[in-house]
Amino acid sequence: MAEHTGAKLAPNGMTEEQAAAFRKQRRRRSIALAAALALFALTFYVLTILKMGPALFDRAM
Repeated sequence: MAEHTGAKLAPNGMTEEQAAAFRKQRRRRSIALAAALALFALTFYVLTILKMGPALFDRAM
């Protein structure tokens, strides 16, 4: 495989191109997961405020 062509392998057996593609894919997946988690948290925040109603903002501090 890559050993026969003289390509430099990473310790895990991937070529540099494969490792770069793997890192790019992992980064995309991490960003998508972070965005989904942020959207989930924002949804709960908005629903909590809506459930409390407008009286929440009329109370004395």
